[in-house]
Amino acid sequence: MLNKTVLKSIAFKRIAILSAFASIFLVGCSSDQNYKREVDGNEDYLNSPALKALVIPDGVSVPIEAGDYYVNKNNIEGIVGKQLDIRPPTLPIPTISEAFVIYNHGMVTFNAPVSYGVWNNIPSSLNKQNILLNSSDSKTIKTDNAVIIRQDEQQPVRASFIINRQIIGETETITIVLNSLTRGGEDLMSQPIEVQRYVVGLFNQIMDDVAPESLRTVPIKEKTKEEKKDSKESDPNKDLKEDLKDSIRKDR
Repeated sequence: MLNKTVLKSIAFKRIAILSAFASIFLVGCSSDQNYKREVDGNEDYLNSPALKALVIPDGVSVPIEAGDYYVNKNNIEGIVGKQLDIRPPTLPIPTISEAFVIYNHGMVTFNAPVSYGVWNNIPSSLNKQNILLNSSDSKTIKTDNAVIIRQDEQQPVRASFIINRQIIGETETITIVLNSLTRGGEDLMSQPIEVQRYVVGLFNQIMDDVAPESLRTVPIKEKTKEEKKDSKESDPNKDLKEDLKDSIRKDR
């Protein structure tokens, strides 16, 4: 008969093997980002039979045919099914007051008061993203070709940017454009959605880095009188609990 030590050793080995398989499975699932960019659902509808012509018995009157819901059966040109990227386009979001931004034809144009120091913060923001500078002065920043990894992409891209600055009075206008964009040797500069995704993505990251602290914390919504009343009714000891919390804080 096997003793308890041998049995425990066998059980431990089995658990270790199962854990290893589970880890491999979970890693494989976590690395698959297709769910973020593909339509997910049952596709049995694609095999549905075509509708048959409506047979109208003699003596039965039908409404006049209308084309409001007519389904066009012409051939569809373009990407469909799993090849269709369902991700929405990335939009530029300014995070400081008295600023505006637009995206047009591959270029982000941003205007803000000079006092916010956006331009001076751009090099450190790029450095945080491992985007090295090729050259820079008070008017132009050119980056090296950098590897950019997105969680919703299977492959990283290599991209370089040109950032220009023009001062008009007390404001500065900053423009960001791509100098190059490739993925696995494929040139993506002719694909507007890809260009927008990475130009605007860089701008939004810069904006996140220069955003005031007030925008980094979620404001606490003030409760209405009705909500406060409902809260007290649901927990009659709430006031006592709050007093105890205050007392503990004071003792500390």
